[in-house]
Amino acid sequence: MGSLWRYPLSWTLTSLVMAVGLHALRLPVWVLGMFTFLSGWRLLLAMRGARLPSRVLRMVAVSLILVAVFSAYRTLNGMDAGTSLLTLMAALKLLETRGPRDHVVVLLLCYFLVLAAFLRDQSLWLLPAHAIVIWIVTTALLRVTQAPETLPPGACLRLSGRMLAQALPIMLILFVLFPRISSPFWALPTGNNGLSGLSEEMNPGAISELTLSGEAAFRVRFHGAPPPPAQRYWRGPVLHEFNGNIWRAARGAAVGGEVSLSGPTYNYDLMLEASGRRWVFALDIPQSWNRHLYRTFDYQLLNPTPLDREVTLQISSRTTYTAGTTLSHTLRRLDTRLPAERNPRTRALAARMRTGAGSDTGYINTVLGMFREQEFFYTLTPPRLDRDAVDDFLFSTRSGFCEHYASAFAVLMRAAGIPARVVTGYQGGEYNRMGDYWIVRQSDAHAWTEVWLAGRGWVRVDPTAAVAPERIERGASETLGAAAPVTDRLLRRYSWLGDIRDMWDALDTAWRERVLQFNHRAQLDLLEKLGFERPGWRLLVIALATALTAALALLGMMLARELRVRNSDPAVREYLRFCRRLERRGIVRAPHEGPADFARRAGQLRPDLAPQTDAITRLYIDLRYGDQADRARGPSARELLA
Repeated sequence: MGSLWRYPLSWTLTSLVMAVGLHALRLPVWVLGMFTFLSGWRLLLAMRGARLPSRVLRMVAVSLILVAVFSAYRTLNGMDAGTSLLTLMAALKLLETRGPRDHVVVLLLCYFLVLAAFLRDQSLWLLPAHAIVIWIVTTALLRVTQAPETLPPGACLRLSGRMLAQALPIMLILFVLFPRISSPFWALPTGNNGLSGLSEEMNPGAISELTLSGEAAFRVRFHGAPPPPAQRYWRGPVLHEFNGNIWRAARGAAVGGEVSLSGPTYNYDLMLEASGRRWVFALDIPQSWNRHLYRTFDYQLLNPTPLDREVTLQISSRTTYTAGTTLSHTLRRLDTRLPAERNPRTRALAARMRTGAGSDTGYINTVLGMFREQEFFYTLTPPRLDRDAVDDFLFSTRSGFCEHYASAFAVLMRAAGIPARVVTGYQGGEYNRMGDYWIVRQSDAHAWTEVWLAGRGWVRVDPTAAVAPERIERGASETLGAAAPVTDRLLRRYSWLGDIRDMWDALDTAWRERVLQFNHRAQLDLLEKLGFERPGWRLLVIALATALTAALALLGMMLARELRVRNSDPAVREYLRFCRRLERRGIVRAPHEGPADFARRAGQLRPDLAPQTDAITRLYIDLRYGDQADRARGPSARELLA
């Protein structure tokens, strides 16, 4: 096995496989299959000592790869298409690796693949994998640019590790002090339309699928006490249009967004995950924010562009408000519209209940009382509904999740002439005491309704609370009990698992806040903490130049000391004396030339000295780079030139 690592191809192929492995879960199966075929083909050719494919065959392969990638992605740009193309081209480059230069090109492509993996996902748990691959690629770069006998694999691994460690201080200085632009350069289009989360439409079963996911939707750090559980509604898409089964967001502009806020103000930092959407899930209702966001007529907070990276926002909200006390004719018509000849039994039920209620408020309480007192059940796995979904739910299945109850309640309101709409978002959150913030997960996705009452405006009514009040107080996972996902049940049963999860999430959040979101403002804040007044670009450049100069000077001193220690080795000292002897015979060793390469060239220039030169060089390599036991058994340094 040891002899296998003498060959450059072994190191190059291993490095490439590890670099592509960072993308294994995101690359299409056909890309991974083609990569495996090309890599295996090159390995088979090396084992058999066969000739490499001709230039014509390689050019045909290039054309096929370009066509395949373009056909799959309709582009050659972007993260997904670019990564697939780079992976296949690197594998194809293996089929023309003859000399060190070809191997170096493949290894440089490996660095780009690692960079692409980091641009795609900067999670903390992936950082060790990226570091290990960089270490192996750097080691391979050392191996393929020198003769195999110059350094054994172990020494080469140690040397590359030491080189990377010496580069760390410079990397940290550049990270902290290099002037930053307002947006990070890694905000690249991914072409990924499958990001999880809510959408602009809701049909029965959509949100219940999200509750099976423990992924974080966003995190919240309150500056002060948080609101009580019954007020932790995080507003998302508001749905107005209903076709009998599916609710959708309204198209076009509308008026009616006036709001009067009262009660305590909640200030908080909202740490949003990348979603590919413009929605900002603020605590209902937001009153101020720190970015170029805007609030819609139905009080949803939106970003001007899709959120394709993580972002932290400073927002203030009030949970006590009076919204939309006047209702325009356009909005009234929008929020009372029902499709004709759909759900007739629900319409008839609404007419009977409204007649006996006496007022809009009385009617609302009557409907809530029906949900509360009759046999309605809260479940993640309700039966399928027929064409008249609301009729089927109210009169047949009577089992559902929050979207079933919100949809049925809104239809009952509209059938009685009361404007109503469905609001989707999240409700609740889980406190992480390790990081002192709240995590709102996809499993907290929720739907509720808003009804318009004269003199009061839009009023939130959550019919789910009438059926399963524990959902609002303790969350969906607690409510579902044995029907909850296995991971949630394990976390409830073993508290120490929850502590480990919270600790890791706190570390990951700190990584995102302190590292991934480190920007120009954070740089200036750091300089202020260090005692600089009015820091700016000029001070950043001066600090960067000073720190780099100091770091490079320290690194130079370390290398000089290491060189002195190395030259104090008796074997090194005697080998240098041997080189000086050859120099007097006209054979000068170049500064970049390793012992084995120098011995080979010296033997070509002076064949009469070749046996002695080879013997001395082999003895020096054994003494200098061999194991301690080999050194002890070997001849002394003075015997080297005897």
